[in-house]
Amino acid sequence: MKSKPVNLSVWMFLKAVPAALLLLYYWMCTVEGYDPVFRYLHASTLVLAGALVWAQVSYARKRKIFDEFARENLKTTDSICLKVAYVLMVAAVLACIFADFSGIIAGYFVVGGILLLTLIRASLFAVIDKKGM
Repeated sequence: MKSKPVNLSVWMFLKAVPAALLLLYYWMCTVEGYDPVFRYLHASTLVLAGALVWAQVSYARKRKIFDEFARENLKTTDSICLKVAYVLMVAAVLACIFADFSGIIAGYFVVGGILLLTLIRASLFAVIDKKGM
């Protein structure tokens, strides 16, 4: 039985799901008050994110997902995202220095930046792959 090829744009957006789960996990860690349900949600969120990362890595090892053209597009996307990450982190550091944010807000900057970067990476890859740059 022959397996269906993976849509690379969908694959890139699926890689953003663990980052979203990380943001959810961080939010649950910073919520005021105690709720016993949160203990189970903490564990299940972290286990689900870990399982998704493991499944993605093992799937990518078993199949050749990216062809040569897609690898070049991915390199271009990653080089653009490196510049975006630099700008985001400098903005977060400057905001924390001059606005005197708490550590929780700084954590939201970091975790939100990770999610934003994965979404930007997936969007850029979809555009570059579609345009054939």
